[in-house]
Amino acid sequence: MNPLKERIQISKLKQAEILLQKHNIDTWLILTREGSDPCIPLLLGIRSVHQAAIFIRHDGKHIAVTSVSDKGNYEATGLFHQVRVYEVSMENTFLEVLNTLKPEKLALNFSESDHLCDGLTQGLYEWLEATVGSAHLSLLEVSSEEILKSLRSIKTQNEIERIQTAINLTTEIYDSVFPQIVCGMTEIEIGDLFIQEMKKRDVSNGLGHPYDPPLVCTVRNGLAHRKPGNHRTQPGDIIIIDFSLKYDDYVSDIARTCYILKPGEEMAPIEIQKAFDTAINAITLTIQHLKPGKRGYEVDQVGRQAIEAGGYPTIRHSVGHQIGRATHDGGTILGPKRNPPRLEVEGIIQAGEVYAVEPTVIQDKGLPCILVEENVLVTDTGPVLLSKRQSQLILIKSD
Repeated sequence: MNPLKERIQISKLKQAEILLQKHNIDTWLILTREGSDPCIPLLLGIRSVHQAAIFIRHDGKHIAVTSVSDKGNYEATGLFHQVRVYEVSMENTFLEVLNTLKPEKLALNFSESDHLCDGLTQGLYEWLEATVGSAHLSLLEVSSEEILKSLRSIKTQNEIERIQTAINLTTEIYDSVFPQIVCGMTEIEIGDLFIQEMKKRDVSNGLGHPYDPPLVCTVRNGLAHRKPGNHRTQPGDIIIIDFSLKYDDYVSDIARTCYILKPGEEMAPIEIQKAFDTAINAITLTIQHLKPGKRGYEVDQVGRQAIEAGGYPTIRHSVGHQIGRATHDGGTILGPKRNPPRLEVEGIIQAGEVYAVEPTVIQDKGLPCILVEENVLVTDTGPVLLSKRQSQLILIKSD
């Protein structure tokens, strides 16, 4: 196993033990088959082919129940006190372990709102219910959601280092691509520049397929989550690029806005510059308020009000979200308060979380839109900017 990966898995399991103790839960059960649970890469760094049961224990004596063919993968991690093997079906070995542990609480991966905490499939839950007995299971089961949210959200130093490398590579690619963009290119051709730069560095897109292009939108053709099209750029166009890059399983998420100068222009028109300045101010204020103890909706409100105060429509999406192993990494979201409450925006911001901050000017009918997105680490002493901020419009000459 990659030594860096091993250290990350060890540190995440140590985190899990502390969180189990904090929540007064002795056993966390993860059931998986064919890599069905998204928490497996985070905790173990392996892919289980056959059905398996992983017992994460508050005392650090973790146990895996796995097939004969998967046994080697689990043993190679060095993460388990025991690796128990079954040959045909898992029921008997599973019950032996469960009856030996005699858990008082059994945390399971189910959630109504966070897909990254909802890894227990209906079929595996029904298997568990039939194996343990529905009455007995009902006395034991609790949701692991709070544990898993914290585990994904609060990054170890090794995780932060990987995210920082992904961010640095993203900035490097942006710096390489911008001088290559010329007026008349299509959105697809601009996206292809990013693909070429990713391949040069042996990295991939953090969202979608490995060599998908980033989001590339000419504003007059609509700002949306869409693939680049055959729309050809022309003088006076605002170009928005939103790029997530994956490095060694961890991602960045950075957006930049460009303007193609019309003949004779040396700067963008006042209405475009005003929209840009409003977005930049909203980002600054949002980052300043990104501190432990605040709730997601409180920080969202700061960025949202700054956009509205500039005279623009309210933001159609959240002001920010977490990044880590995924571009949208679950946990607390910097989103608007809702009724009924949305758990993710009610979440409390914690030190060690990394956010993509993106209060956006969004208008219809070709009016100026601005998307700039920065990546920020929350610490006990204040927010730390991990990305190199865009402070000025990127200007592209049309001749």
